[in-house]
Amino acid sequence: MIFDFSSSSSSSSVLNSTPKQDCNFLVARKRNIFSFSSAGSSSTSESEVEYNVEAIGGARTELGYKLSNASPPPIPVAASTLERVIILATALYASLKLVSIMAANEVGRIEGLDLMLLSIWTWFVYSFGFPFSNNEEKLFHRLWGTDEKYYRNDVDDGAFYGTLLIPIVAAAKIIDGHRSSSSPEYDESSMDIIQVNFELCFIMGCGLLLHMFMSKQINATNLGSIWTMIIITILSILFAAFMAAMGLLPLFQRLPWQHIIFSQFFYQISMYAIAKSMKKSFTFGELAVVSQALTLLAVEAWLITMNKFELLKLFPLQNHIPSNIVIFQIALILGILLIGIVLSPFLIRSRQLAQQPTWKNKHTRGLNNRKKKVAFIIYFITVLMIGSIGLWLRPFLNIDPYTWTLGFVIEKKARIFLCIYWIGLIVLSLGLFIQLSQARKIYSLNTKRKYFHFLALIMFMPGYLFESIFMHLAFSVAFAVLIYLEYLRYFAVFPLGKQLHVFLSEFLDSRDSGPCILSHIYLLVGCAGCIWLNGTSTLANISGIFTLGLGDAMASIIGRKYGRHRWPGSFKTIEGSIAFVVFIMIGAAILNLTASSNIWADSTQWFSYILVVSVIALLEAVTYQNDNLILPLFMWSLVNLKI
Repeated sequence: MIFDFSSSSSSSSVLNSTPKQDCNFLVARKRNIFSFSSAGSSSTSESEVEYNVEAIGGARTELGYKLSNASPPPIPVAASTLERVIILATALYASLKLVSIMAANEVGRIEGLDLMLLSIWTWFVYSFGFPFSNNEEKLFHRLWGTDEKYYRNDVDDGAFYGTLLIPIVAAAKIIDGHRSSSSPEYDESSMDIIQVNFELCFIMGCGLLLHMFMSKQINATNLGSIWTMIIITILSILFAAFMAAMGLLPLFQRLPWQHIIFSQFFYQISMYAIAKSMKKSFTFGELAVVSQALTLLAVEAWLITMNKFELLKLFPLQNHIPSNIVIFQIALILGILLIGIVLSPFLIRSRQLAQQPTWKNKHTRGLNNRKKKVAFIIYFITVLMIGSIGLWLRPFLNIDPYTWTLGFVIEKKARIFLCIYWIGLIVLSLGLFIQLSQARKIYSLNTKRKYFHFLALIMFMPGYLFESIFMHLAFSVAFAVLIYLEYLRYFAVFPLGKQLHVFLSEFLDSRDSGPCILSHIYLLVGCAGCIWLNGTSTLANISGIFTLGLGDAMASIIGRKYGRHRWPGSFKTIEGSIAFVVFIMIGAAILNLTASSNIWADSTQWFSYILVVSVIALLEAVTYQNDNLILPLFMWSLVNLKI
């Protein structure tokens, strides 16, 4: 997508069609997110910028399409048959493999059938609308009590991914654990928590199907989110009890009722909270995937807290204590979200002040002082919250967490070198990007976005190969920092809000149609998620880095430059998909040559890996979900299932 700003008249005509706009040329450049006080001035100061809430969402995306001469997303239709077949086949294969493993190790365990039941149920619901909806309505699946305005308009609501992706990942984790039972990472306690998480994912997937049913049969938009959430939670718990009575949830039924209620309530609360606070940022399926991942983290935090302080007997998980790295990961990810909740009144106030037009305000100095005071309060409370999170961490580490972190970083020279390497790359890349932005040549949005995909490749691969444990902590810190910077950007917190807003607006596409800019966060999570899953296969753990840094980037570049043949019903090209497979295989071959030991035991695994990469390339070509989030998790699962 190339933005051509050579014609100021065409840009201004588009801008004038947006309400409450009094803008100059730079507004088009920054995708209509800012409003400037002077229509004729091309330079603006901090005090002249206001955040326009009306233009932050749909208007900026609509304008982006007009400026780029690109077509807006098509009217929603069903996910392609190929996409549904790939997901269903993967789920059924994982289920059968899980059943065979359970039969070989624990006679009578049939929980692998859960995933088969869920996948078949999802296929009937989505493909035939049975028994939940008719053919005219089946595509617009949503949370009960909400409507389409809460979700990103796309050609597919992503319900297939919402119900099946995380259960497939959980099944692959169990299979990896049984295959590598001799590994110290998979002791008896760890396997119990992995199997409980699989059962929890099954219940969450069924809960999503309940949302589909209720939203089609009962219009409850006026009932209120609290009541709809409570009803769905109760139904999910009753369904879990029924499935446990059938013998399909052998571990879940042995847990205390408090654990089950907590997990289900947190899942429903997170879905409703994200949908309402981040309108149009996610499809229905992406919302479910993100909420399920957060729920698993929250359940882990609940579990270790109950065990540590002996508040509740969670048999058979009463002895589960994760590593210090995992505890830090939970604290950083959940902690940064908690910080956002606590700061919300002050963040909202900061945004309100930023939206006041300073060129109409006679007391500009007083307004700026209020912005600075609110910013000071935000930063001060942030420090207090970080200290509070540290207090929660102390009992688990038996040492001051900040002292432990410093000691962990400087424990090895390689970790210090990696920190210097990352900082140097970030500074160099930002400087290069600023220099390119100031050049006369206009680079396409695709070129700018794939630039950071390659940056992720050269940043993260050395880190994982030389210090895989350190990468867990580094990714968690980076995720927390990016989320906090997004707080500062969207709520216009002085003094960084404006600069972050302008910089990140250079990378917007149709999937950033909500209030939040998530593309860069998805890129990080896609690379980090496979490493956070901590499988025993090197190829599986680097799936995110290879998929996004090599496959997706090269498929986009080759496809746009040399692509001539498009996949049916898609704008992706066959040439791009071939490039996806070829460059990932080249990367894997180089990794195999440079690794201390071969990552493939025999040629059979080579063919299995080629098959996996080819399937992911097909999925990348046909999916309209955010591939930075979906593809790495899917590839991690397939590698563990096949190799």
